[in-house]
Amino acid sequence: MGSAMTEAKPRIAIGMPVYNGESFLEAALDSLLAQSYGDFELIISDNASTDRTEEICRAYAARDSRIRYDRLAENLGAVPNFNRVFELSDSEYFKWAAADDVCDEAFLARCVELLDSNPDVAWCHTRSTHIDTSGREMDDPLLADVSYAARQSESPAARFAAVMTGVGGCLDSYGLIRSEVIQKTPLILPLYGAEKVFIAELALHGRYGEVNETLFYSRVHAGGSGNLDTAAEQQAYMSTQSSGFELTRFKLLKGYLSATWRAKLSLVERTKCLFVIGRYLLQVGKWKRIVTKALTGAGVGGGNVERVKRLEEGAS
Repeated sequence: MGSAMTEAKPRIAIGMPVYNGESFLEAALDSLLAQSYGDFELIISDNASTDRTEEICRAYAARDSRIRYDRLAENLGAVPNFNRVFELSDSEYFKWAAADDVCDEAFLARCVELLDSNPDVAWCHTRSTHIDTSGREMDDPLLADVSYAARQSESPAARFAAVMTGVGGCLDSYGLIRSEVIQKTPLILPLYGAEKVFIAELALHGRYGEVNETLFYSRVHAGGSGNLDTAAEQQAYMSTQSSGFELTRFKLLKGYLSATWRAKLSLVERTKCLFVIGRYLLQVGKWKRIVTKALTGAGVGGGNVERVKRLEEGAS
């Protein structure tokens, strides 16, 4: 007989980068391990946490063989850790998971079904809602009105425009993504807001797919990264290697341009993408605010402290 058969690798890798996530980590892990679709591995990269994160992760890993826990000796910053969990993976599909969000038990099953049935879809996600620190759903009109329909266009340029200049944020960065498509990108740039550049590049490689069920619960809390107000705080969170004066918006713009040149596009589609970037640049009023923020040290987009407070008040 030949050599012993090797164990088949799981179809899905879930990557969870975490730093001091003890507050909501167990709820996040429980929701992933309870998935009705169980052919996955969960890769946890601990960014040198100083709280009970390591203790919690090791306890869960001891109980479930699908968990691979790895602890870094020093904190590299959020982006290197996000990219690291993908680099450690080897699967057909990949999903990033935050240590404070929760997924319904049907999340993976619905997303796998959608990707398996639609080879032209590069990534997919379900409808989403917010939860508070206690896990209660929160009424957020901004999220309720979000539509990602334009990201499902047949035109790469239209999808690119829908991400770059549209509304809706990037909760779909926590969806299920084809690993072969991620490999065509430089992963997430070490910049605050770079997940939007990443999603825009995914859109150049394929359509977005949405499961029309609310199966993803994004947690809103004061300790979230969206509440970092200054550029220095935001950049230190994203990468500990960053220093000095950061022109984040200009670097994000360079990221969009690079994405359009990397993608295999027709001349017509590439030209349309460049027009999209041109329209973005012609928003004179917006760029005035961006330059002012850069000179004053204000962060990209500013913090969401007041919005978090309003949402929490609405849930109480």
